Amino acid sequence: MEEKKIIIIGAGIAGITLARELDKLNIAFEVIDAGVNYSSKIAAGLINPMVFRRMAKSWRVDEFLPYAKEFYAIASKDWGKVYFNLIPIRRGFAHQQEFDFWLKKQEIEEYQAYLKPLTNEDHENQDVINTFGSGEVLNAAFISTKQFLEDAFSWLEKTNRLRIEKVDYNAIDPANTSYKGIKYSEIIFCEGYHGLENPWFNYLPLQATKGETLTITSNEISRNASLNRKCFVLPIENKQFKVGATYSWDNPTLNITEEAKEELITQLQQLTPGNFEVIDQEAGVRPTVLDRRPLLGRHPIYTSLVIFNGLGTKGYLMAPLLAKELVASLFNNKALDKEIHIERYQKRLR
Repeated sequence: MEEKKIIIIGAGIAGITLARELDKLNIAFEVIDAGVNYSSKIAAGLINPMVFRRMAKSWRVDEFLPYAKEFYAIASKDWGKVYFNLIPIRRGFAHQQEFDFWLKKQEIEEYQAYLKPLTNEDHENQDVINTFGSGEVLNAAFISTKQFLEDAFSWLEKTNRLRIEKVDYNAIDPANTSYKGIKYSEIIFCEGYHGLENPWFNYLPLQATKGETLTITSNEISRNASLNRKCFVLPIENKQFKVGATYSWDNPTLNITEEAKEELITQLQQLTPGNFEVIDQEAGVRPTVLDRRPLLGRHPIYTSLVIFNGLGTKGYLMAPLLAKELVASLFNNKALDKEIHIERYQKRLR
C-alpha cells in the first residue's frame, strides 16, 4: 500500500483549522470533501464572548478568543485577506432581570474585558427598541466566513491536498487505517452533521440542528454594532445585514421556509425600529451535541479513527484552539479536556 500520513474527512471549519495546524507542524495530510457545505459556509461567523440567557462568559472564551485572533491573523498574512473583524454587540435587554445581571457582572474583574459599564447613553440608545435598556459587549467580532473558506479551499487545491468526492465508508478499512487501498496513520472525521451517517461514531449524541438566516437591506438600521435580542443583526456589505438564526432540532433538511422567515421578521421588528427589505434567505445545518460540548478523540476500538465534530454555533471561535489541542493529543500524548473527549459517552457504545 502507498503510505500517507493523515486523511481529513470534511473541509468545514473543523477540517480547515485542523489542516492548518498539521501544516504548521509539517505533518503530511490530505483532505476529502464533497464540495458542498451547508453549515460553515452560510454561518454568520459571529464571535460572541457572552451567553446572554445566563449573562455568563462563553465557555473557555478567555482561551479560545486570543488563539482565534492569532489564527485568523496568520491566515490573513498568508492569504492576503482580512477574516477577523471586530464589532461590538449591542444587547437589548429582554427583561429587568437581565439588566440587573449585567450591572452585577460588570463589576467582576473577569467580565470587564467583555461588558462595557452601563451609562445613561446605553439606556437611551435608539439603535434598539429599548424597553429595559441595552448594553455593549466588547471584544466581539465576526469572521468573513465565505471568503475564509474559499481561500482555504484554494490553498488546499494549490498544494495538491484536496480531493473533491463524497467519502465512501465501505472503502474504509478501520483495522488497517486505509481508504481505497491507501494506508494512513489516522483518519480524522470532521463531517459536521453528516457525522450522523458515520458507522464508527454514530453512537455519539450528535444532532442535526437546522438554522435559517435572512439577508436584508436597510438605510435605517445602525451599522455601529451587531444588534442582539432573540435574533442577531450583523452589518455586512452595501447596506446589507445578516439576520439570524432559527433553531429546528433534529432537522437535516435544507429547504427555506416561510415560517422561519416570518419568525425572524417578527424578532427583528421587536429589536430595532429601522425599516428593512428582505433580499435573501438561506438554510444550513449545524452539528450540535446534547451537552453543548464538542466531540473530539480517538475511537475506543479502532484507535486510528478520530473525530473532530459537534462545534455548533461557536465553531469559528472554538475550532482553531481545539484543532491545536486535538493534534497535541494525537502526537504528543497530551490529554484532551474531559468536557470535549468522547470518552464521556463511552457507555453508549455497543
